[in-house]
Amino acid sequence: MMRFLVSILLLLLSVPAYAVQLEGLYTAQVAVDDQSQSVRNQAIKQALHTVVRKVSGRRSTLNNSPLLEALSNVGSYVEQFQYKKRDQDNGYWLIVRFQKTALDRTLQQFDVPVWGANRPDVLLWLAVDDGNDRYILNSSTGKELADALKQESLDAGLAVTLPLLDLEDQRAVSFNDIRAGFSEQIALASQRYSTNQVIFARLLKTNGIWQLNWTWLSEGRQYDGVEKSSGVSTVFQPVFIEMTEKLADIYAPMGIVSLEKKLTIELIGVDDLLAFTRATGYLSSLDMVKKLSWEQLQGNKVVLNLVITGDESVLIQTIALNDVLSLGSSQRLVAPVSADINSLPAQPLEKVLYYRVN
Repeated sequence: MMRFLVSILLLLLSVPAYAVQLEGLYTAQVAVDDQSQSVRNQAIKQALHTVVRKVSGRRSTLNNSPLLEALSNVGSYVEQFQYKKRDQDNGYWLIVRFQKTALDRTLQQFDVPVWGANRPDVLLWLAVDDGNDRYILNSSTGKELADALKQESLDAGLAVTLPLLDLEDQRAVSFNDIRAGFSEQIALASQRYSTNQVIFARLLKTNGIWQLNWTWLSEGRQYDGVEKSSGVSTVFQPVFIEMTEKLADIYAPMGIVSLEKKLTIELIGVDDLLAFTRATGYLSSLDMVKKLSWEQLQGNKVVLNLVITGDESVLIQTIALNDVLSLGSSQRLVAPVSADINSLPAQPLEKVLYYRVN
């Protein structure tokens, strides 16, 4: 019995396959020269603006004057801060973590979507030519650059993964394939990573300037661009921010009222307690799911009642990021039960979604 309970606990704590739980959404770090209060106050304000952009997924959020006024008392949102010595000079990193509940509440008061931590995984194939070496980037071939890009992507609110570059990757894709932009070959090699978001790019250093030629493949769409910068990591900054904003339009769209609404999900394939725990634990972990209860359990089917914020289309898109549930082919609207068969429903029709537990 104890072993069985431990198995359930581990299942509840595990991240679903193919899910990307982006860590540090409510944390930002700012370079400061000293630990004085005046410098700290200004840095905390800057950190808060970074977090607001990450959580909403949009730069335009920082143009919302009433929201910025409401956030002006930045100290009331701070949960924790600490200093970390910078390696390259005498300054510090001020690392600030903000209170999720308080910040989310304020954003929603001003109709700013809150994009949860469950975000699409973006696979990055990067061919680097720095004038001395040529290589495909991962944590082994260029750790310093990989760490810098990880920080840049986190600051943008984007989850970026580098390829393993094991024998399978090396057989599938070469440096020249990425440099030449062979998109079909790169897309084929990316299938093993189970992501619909793939970016491949060539990073070239010439006369102290880094040039980035990039292509983003996103669910049948393709975006291209060129960036230049004197900094090897900052050249990615506008690219990551643009990608985050386009993805936010899908997973945290503007203009959708954040009022709570009820939703019913019918699950099949619930063959045992572990399947039930895995499915309900996953749904409960999603930020937009505020309440979950089960109404009916019959055979391998269970009916769940959810209270969500936002539109059910966003929930469907979010669930599709993971390998926990597969969307069924049918759905319907259910009217509340009424004693008078000819009477109109007293409340809006309730949507039922159908899923299978994988």
